[in-house]
Amino acid sequence: MVTNQEDLGNMRDEILERAKALHQIINLAVLLGGIFLVAAFWLKQLLIPADFELFILLIPIVFAGLTFNYQANQMTMEAVASYVRTISPGWEEYFGAHKQKVQLTSFLKILPLLLPQLLPLFFLASWSTQPLLWGTDVILFLLVFFNFRYKIVRH
Repeated sequence: MVTNQEDLGNMRDEILERAKALHQIINLAVLLGGIFLVAAFWLKQLLIPADFELFILLIPIVFAGLTFNYQANQMTMEAVASYVRTISPGWEEYFGAHKQKVQLTSFLKILPLLLPQLLPLFFLASWSTQPLLWGTDVILFLLVFFNFRYKIVRH
């Protein structure tokens, strides 16, 4: 397998672009979380309870979409890194020394993506008034949770 410096440079650029995208998604999640929080306090006074529940139950769908995008970028970035490790032994040592299977900081940085997806648990009564939306939120959260399996099976 012959890989030249240009290929390695392209892969490095790919990883850097995906890392930027990950941080942009997290920043967007923090911004949207703040906006939704302010809107929820404001709308709580203006909307009837059923409409407020609808608003609250739509929020996890937005964050599930962001999380799926985050996961896709992360998985692609790790696939490229895995390939680079196979052709560059120095990368293997560096990556192994700096990347553990599970890190608390990795979990904490994605909390802005995950926390809003737990909203249906605080609105259990919505199961009877908005069963389709409530169920959709729960299913999307379970898919997000399942999709993080790549973190566990990573070499």
